[in-house]
Amino acid sequence: MPDDDITANMHNLTISIALPPNQYHSSAKTLLGMPLELREKIYRHALVTPPKHSLAHLATCPFRQNHTKTSIEPAAGMVLKPRIDLSEDKMLPWWDASECCCAKRTGLNLLCASRRVHEESKRIFWAENLFCFQSEDEFVVCVGEKLRPRYRRLLRRVYIASPDPWKTCVRSAWNAFDGGYVMDRAIPRWCQFWGVLNQCSGLRYLAVRPEVVRRDAAHVANLRKHVPHLRALELTLVAGWKDAENGRWERDWGNFRACGGVQRETVFARAEMRVDLAGPFDASACKEVYRTFTTNFCVYVERIVRERFLGLRDGEDVDLHHGKVLEGLNDERTDYEVELPTGKTAWIRFMAVPQSKRTRLALVKVRAVRDYELRKSGRPTEAEGRAVEVGRQRRIEKRERDDERDRSRCEAALVKKRLRDEIRAGEERKKKDDAREAVKKAVEETKEIRKSARKRIQEEEVFEVEEYAEVEAEVEAEVEPVEEAQSSDRPKTPKKPKISRKRRGLPRGKRNEELQEFLAQASWGDEWHHDEEW
Repeated sequence: MPDDDITANMHNLTISIALPPNQYHSSAKTLLGMPLELREKIYRHALVTPPKHSLAHLATCPFRQNHTKTSIEPAAGMVLKPRIDLSEDKMLPWWDASECCCAKRTGLNLLCASRRVHEESKRIFWAENLFCFQSEDEFVVCVGEKLRPRYRRLLRRVYIASPDPWKTCVRSAWNAFDGGYVMDRAIPRWCQFWGVLNQCSGLRYLAVRPEVVRRDAAHVANLRKHVPHLRALELTLVAGWKDAENGRWERDWGNFRACGGVQRETVFARAEMRVDLAGPFDASACKEVYRTFTTNFCVYVERIVRERFLGLRDGEDVDLHHGKVLEGLNDERTDYEVELPTGKTAWIRFMAVPQSKRTRLALVKVRAVRDYELRKSGRPTEAEGRAVEVGRQRRIEKRERDDERDRSRCEAALVKKRLRDEIRAGEERKKKDDAREAVKKAVEETKEIRKSARKRIQEEEVFEVEEYAEVEAEVEAEVEPVEEAQSSDRPKTPKKPKISRKRRGLPRGKRNEELQEFLAQASWGDEWHHDEEW
């Protein structure tokens, strides 16, 4: 039998049986079971996102609601709430932004799936994303303090820009590397920035604010030494033009986070000037670059934005809310390449512009579809939900007002009761004091009466003693002749020796008794003498 016939017969005998789905190997169903090329595409799709200053708001974001034809929608990155703590004692005061989360990265949880997934995807995340920072302080805190050193070398593109560079202090007492404070002298702020930037040795693109070349020419000169793979260095400009109350477009020099009218009244635009890395970077060269950027580039860009896009000539007024902005300035096209008077070209990118008609219609359609799905599922629409929420808030406020009114009434009643109790207690205390004073007065009067009585008794006793003394003197005067006559009739007897004794006084009462007894005897003796004579 020929070989061809045998091969044909073997082919006919081959049976292909498809295995059921549950018979495939388990590793072929998971992410790690796919080829590396597919996994990298998945990582790139999930982790690589546009920079936050070019992102638009989601359809459900409050910044996309209630817009008119000429109202301004700020960029998502301009109203994103910062995730780091830049307190006033460390860095600068930061105003709280809105709760808009449209500029946040949504695929970061993929890095936490497993150790292998993290090792495979970290290079794509750190190398292919453009990381934007509002200031060098935010860069120092996020990269120098929060990020590990092995990830700093993976950074490829860094963009630092803010509309308020003049608010940046030159020095800081906080050390971003060890988290401590320098008490004797402050640290130059840009020294900390360069210390962190020099650790990012894998950078390819760097956009910084113009203060770098003005203050730190030595660090700029050594940039190619510490960052050898750097290909592009740009100076950034982020400017805001605010619709003033009188209708004139004015440059907004305030902090964008403190701007109350950022949602409707401020147009933000950014531009970058490329710096030639091949030339020398000594002090004079850095000074010339800074002068060229501030006096030429910024002035030209501002004039082009005012005249070409805002429709404002020198001395002319314009009002955004009356449709004076040029029709072509909307969110359909935000990047414009313009030619400067110097012959060079520059890109102007608007981060806050009015919505186009297509965007408004798309938002209406999205809202209608979402409302239909909600009604179909028996749930209230967003407008109904907002109305219900408003009603609930009003009921809560009414309940709080009622509770506050009841609380005020109760407090007023308690105050009145407390006042009555205090008045009653005061009256009782006054009565007790009056009674105490009356008793004290009666005691004083009794003391005075007793004192007067004692004084009167003493005066009467003195008078009686004086009267007794006079009577005694008269009796002695009468008795003395009789005693002399009797003594003359008696025989004389020898005198006894006189014994001196200490004279002791008798009590007044006993002396009075002896005197009365003596007087009684004296009167009896007079009567007896009188009878004998008769």
